[in-house]
Amino acid sequence: MKGGYLIRSLTRGSFIGLFLFGFIYTIVGPALPFLIEEFNFTLTQAGSIYSLRGFGMILAVLLAGLISDLIGYRKVILAGIVLWTLGLIIFSVTNSTFLLLAIWPLIGLGFGAIDTGLNALVAETNKDKGSALNRLHFWFGAGAFSGPLFAGFVLSYFHWRTLFFISAGLVIVYGILMYRLDYPPIPKTAVSPWKNIRHVWSLWLLLLGVVTFGYTGISTTFMGWINTYLTQTLTYSTWLASSILAFYSIGLAVGRLLTSFVAERYSYEKILAISAALSFCTAILSVYSLHPVWVAVGFGLTGFFFSALLPLSLAIGAKRFPMQTGTVTGFLISFGSLGRTILPVSVGFVADNSSLILGLRSILLLVLAIFLASYTLLVMAKRDQGDKLQI
Repeated sequence: MKGGYLIRSLTRGSFIGLFLFGFIYTIVGPALPFLIEEFNFTLTQAGSIYSLRGFGMILAVLLAGLISDLIGYRKVILAGIVLWTLGLIIFSVTNSTFLLLAIWPLIGLGFGAIDTGLNALVAETNKDKGSALNRLHFWFGAGAFSGPLFAGFVLSYFHWRTLFFISAGLVIVYGILMYRLDYPPIPKTAVSPWKNIRHVWSLWLLLLGVVTFGYTGISTTFMGWINTYLTQTLTYSTWLASSILAFYSIGLAVGRLLTSFVAERYSYEKILAISAALSFCTAILSVYSLHPVWVAVGFGLTGFFFSALLPLSLAIGAKRFPMQTGTVTGFLISFGSLGRTILPVSVGFVADNSSLILGLRSILLLVLAIFLASYTLLVMAKRDQGDKLQI
């Protein structure tokens, strides 16, 4: 099966899936003002959509990884698509305020199952794991860029419910595509999830967890706070602040595309350590600069060097634990989900009690932790190979 048409079909199907993930993940923001107006939501109620979705994702990503090693990727991915579809359809037709909010943990479960399932599937079925996972996450960026643009067009001419109903239709079509594909067989040597947990729980997993926790948390924080920081603290215009945020997103997409071409020429650990070191330098430039040109350059380059952190962490985990790809992928994405949930709130807490600029600058400590974890992984990899450490 490996190297053949089926592998290419599964990989392309995964690319489409992560494009849809980014697409649907980002359409909530443009629709939020319409929900607030129609249902008289408070800002807390409106914001709870993100929290409820996040809770569902945290629960799903770990369970999906454990279960996929036991029952296979097909059932996990298709279950995620079903949950995704049901949640989006119910959200697009209900008039109940309670159900409108309560459905988001279900949608989050779908997001988590699809995220873990597709990442693990690509990691297991592709020999060049680093390259394939970077291409996979490039398509998430493409979806995240396209989602708000499509949402803005639909919301300009139609009801907000139309936007989510169309999205549910896209997921149904995608479900039919993925249902028709053949998947890797369930390993005959599959063991209980608890044995897999004990096998992968190690210093390797914890260090990779530091990278995924830090990257996902910082990236989500930047996405959420850059505009506020630039408009309120540095008094930039809304247009300029949005443009700088776009530089960060473009940096992520371009970096992943370029990394996909070089990931197999060098060790994953070496690329990870170099990316972490350079991102620490550019992050300092981002949050300490005052001139808009240097701020834009700083955030753009930070996105570029950040781009390899998540895909390569997943690739290292899958390569290190080839028989527990689903389990280790689930763990690492769980670390990332925790970072996404905890860090933006923490920065907001610091901002309320001191200043937003202090909150963002305190993130540099976590960027430093990412570099130290990445460097330690490089040292451990070289020691395992018995080679002299060289960077």
